[in-house]
Amino acid sequence: MSALFETILKHVPPQKGDPAAPLQLQISALDFSTFVGRIGVGRISQGTIKPGMQVTVMEGPGGKSVNGRINQVLTFHGLDRVQVTEAGPGNIVLINGIEEIGIGVTVTDPANPQPLPMLKVDEPTLTMNFCVNTSPLAGREGKYVTSRQIWDRLQKELQHNVALRVSETDEDGVFEVCGRGELHLTILLENMRREGYELAVSKPRVMFKDIDGVKCEPMELVTADVEEIHQGGVMQALGLRKGEMLNMEPDGHGRVRLEYRIPARGLIGFANEFMNLTRGSGLISSIFDGYEPHKGEIGGRKN
Repeated sequence: MSALFETILKHVPPQKGDPAAPLQLQISALDFSTFVGRIGVGRISQGTIKPGMQVTVMEGPGGKSVNGRINQVLTFHGLDRVQVTEAGPGNIVLINGIEEIGIGVTVTDPANPQPLPMLKVDEPTLTMNFCVNTSPLAGREGKYVTSRQIWDRLQKELQHNVALRVSETDEDGVFEVCGRGELHLTILLENMRREGYELAVSKPRVMFKDIDGVKCEPMELVTADVEEIHQGGVMQALGLRKGEMLNMEPDGHGRVRLEYRIPARGLIGFANEFMNLTRGSGLISSIFDGYEPHKGEIGGRKN
């Protein structure tokens, strides 16, 4: 790992903020503790923060603001969280004591507020229904099996999982859970399973939008790194899923990088197929790239 760390030190410039300037800390992540409540995580751009400070939390320039008091200031030391007496520019800190804190807000000086533009959180693109397990084997594995317990756990998740949306449906005990993609919802389900929750889920569905009277669907930018011998199979599979190739770049060492633009629904279930096509040697990632008119039907799975 030393080569990676040396590269970071060489190419990533240090923070140049003034520790004597008015505080400017933008919250980029949230956490929650049953002891101290909501926790905001962010990097200090300028100024200094200390426990007990009076601050103003602002939702961007000209946005809503609320005053509060910092209870604790913590920093990361490896995997541990360590309380500190103060922190300055460049430090990533965790603060608590302000329940109104949210993603993208700026914690700043009440006497001279200098808020940063709000961060934009991508909207959910995939939805599933979570409900009570009603199969013949219900209740044999899980510790928490009722709809109330499932609902409470989902509400707890919302306190720090900012891209998640949860709502009740017309059916009793059935909840609609919307996330940023297949992996996002899979991680939530696996965490709940490990915690002892037992539930049933529906198949994932993409979230369509009506834009100017046109049915539109979410698109993803996909980057796949594969061996050249597997290139043809991967390209064929992405093409069948309505993928559009943007770039193909061999690295000269037997591998090639493929860049595609593909409907989000075309990626549902593709991870396992990709691993089979590349015999476990491929790497794939994707990122949301806006909405476009519906691309037409995608063929189903071949048995």
